[in-house]
Amino acid sequence: MIPALRSAQTPTTRRIEWLRVVMMFLLLMSFAMYPVELFIIGHWLDTFQSLIPFILTVPGLLFTAWVFFFDRSTPWLRTAFILTMWASIFVGLLGGYYHWIWNMLDVGGVQWNWGYAMEEFHGYRPVLAAMAYTYMGITGLASIYRAE
Repeated sequence: MIPALRSAQTPTTRRIEWLRVVMMFLLLMSFAMYPVELFIIGHWLDTFQSLIPFILTVPGLLFTAWVFFFDRSTPWLRTAFILTMWASIFVGLLGGYYHWIWNMLDVGGVQWNWGYAMEEFHGYRPVLAAMAYTYMGITGLASIYRAE
């Protein structure tokens, strides 16, 4: 991203590249700091499923840093980055769903009526926090979309 910003020729291209740099910077900081938060709260202690965000963070951080600082046009790197972002979206949605289900199971079972489901959306396990990886994947895809 940074090399593309430096080589931008027109004002429009520079603006687009600045937006991409900002999105990629947010993604890089998210991949760097969100696992720290999970580590601090002990998310890695429970089960193998608790380790999945940490496992996804390794390629996410490496590919994001490489694309941000060096090169975004190498085909294998671009494909690996895009696949990692799709995996991040999937892991975030799945994590949010399971947090929600486990919140419902903690208080008496799964019931899909609106009031009960929304009440357990705010339960002990934060559903939106699990979906942070979805945000990270969407931001990554948006930042590399149509970039050469």
